[in-house]
Amino acid sequence: MKCLVALCFVLLSALSFGGFAQANVAADAVSASGALSIAEEIQLPILMYHSILKSKSNKFTIKPSQLDSDFEALKEAGFTSVFMSEVINWVDGKGTLPAKPIVITFDDGHYNNLYYGLDIAKKHDMKIMINPVTAFSLHSVNSGDHSNPNYSHLTWDQMGEMYRSGLVEFGNHTHRMHNFKPRFGIMRISGESDEDYREKLYADIERAQQLLEQSGVPRPKTFAYPFGKYTAESREMLLDMGFRALLTCNEWISTIRKGDETCLHKLGRFNRCGSWGTDKMMSRVLKTG
Repeated sequence: MKCLVALCFVLLSALSFGGFAQANVAADAVSASGALSIAEEIQLPILMYHSILKSKSNKFTIKPSQLDSDFEALKEAGFTSVFMSEVINWVDGKGTLPAKPIVITFDDGHYNNLYYGLDIAKKHDMKIMINPVTAFSLHSVNSGDHSNPNYSHLTWDQMGEMYRSGLVEFGNHTHRMHNFKPRFGIMRISGESDEDYREKLYADIERAQQLLEQSGVPRPKTFAYPFGKYTAESREMLLDMGFRALLTCNEWISTIRKGDETCLHKLGRFNRCGSWGTDKMMSRVLKTG
């Protein structure tokens, strides 16, 4: 009888300790700020914006009021914007991510991203990533025709201003390869040799890296494919150049895993079409409704 009582005591103690341990694990999983600390896998939606104008909206242009509405809805739904550098660090086992992270990107480097977008980002405390085409910015600087929200692109000083806000990070979107022809984005031209292709691709992307660094922003580790076009060869070359995260235009929510750097090599993004209302964006892109 004594042995049976002792055995029951041991079993009850083990069960109690196991429940306590599980409770501690659950408590440790979410910090006071709602950030995950031990999760091994997360779902990461990435939104892709381009131009912001009051006068019109289309597939690649939204109105400031739409951006304001989007950011408000994202916050209300519990999303927290993060930089791609934070996602990269998390994959490397450094730092934490919020319970519902989202990355907000703006492609091409339009001046109106600063003129309209930065104040809206400040209002909602939203982090954003700008992926400028540096040849467009170079034209705005060299021509002296800049700071017009209807057509200008960010100058180096304006990039520095955005970066110093603490809410903006920069990626690489090529220097002169945001074209349909003779080369479609970074795709190989028909008949181009392996050596010529790699040489031209490297020279163009490295030029963009250098110009961005000269503007006072950190050397980007994220690359956004022009028009979303890529090949296995271009991916390997970009990784050899030191890029860690590669942004496509494939419309899916990416699964990000700790310790698996390959999960960053084909990240999906959803284009925010200007003909949508915020409700449609939330339901179609983020599957919240």
